[in-house]
Amino acid sequence: MNKLKKQGLDAPLVPILYIIVGLLAILYALLFHTYYSSYLWTVIYGILMIFGGLIFIHTSIRGKSIIWDNIISELNIPENSKVLDLGTGHGLVLLKFAHRLSEKGHATGIDLWRNRDQSDNTLENTKAIIESKKLEQIADVQTANMLDLPFEDNQYDFVVTSLALHNIKPASARKDALNEANRVLKPNGTLVIVDTGHNKKEYLSVLRSNGYSIQQHKTYGIIGWWTGPWMPTYSIIATVNKN
Repeated sequence: MNKLKKQGLDAPLVPILYIIVGLLAILYALLFHTYYSSYLWTVIYGILMIFGGLIFIHTSIRGKSIIWDNIISELNIPENSKVLDLGTGHGLVLLKFAHRLSEKGHATGIDLWRNRDQSDNTLENTKAIIESKKLEQIADVQTANMLDLPFEDNQYDFVVTSLALHNIKPASARKDALNEANRVLKPNGTLVIVDTGHNKKEYLSVLRSNGYSIQQHKTYGIIGWWTGPWMPTYSIIATVNKN
């Protein structure tokens, strides 16, 4: 529970509803199994719903962290890098980058701090987490919108975003967010997207139209499932060439 409070649970209503529906289905089957012959299918449905909710929680608490550890291990991150984390939440990704930086570098996280996106998601909570890690000289957070970043052009060596882009709707707004990320990224800078939903081809198309070179894109297995294989986690690593 302590880890959950420090890290937050992504879209907390989703796994809770899955588990509640699963338990109710099993309870219904147990109470009324004498009245219909297909009650075993109700039990199976309930078990699958509970299992989906538990997979979701595992991905949120452990899976996405492992995914980011793998990504960061493959990146060349100079200790003086400037990093911008879009939709930072409790600072999971922000802190992973901050640990790679010296005081000559800096990592900034921005968010709108909505609890429907992540439980206990507040600016104050994330500031306290940064201070508890003694990284306040290297990392900071502020309130800002991915669609209108309060930063100058060509400021960051790395712009990263973790499971936040799919929350932006419609597709034209997601394109605007990617264009804003491109604006603040330095020439030859690196953009890292980790997301879920079914927008991977959309992101790749926008990035290529903006002159990005796609270094890697991949979709993860059960470690990145959000309830099941129909909602996986994927990553895109791209570098931009600006004239």
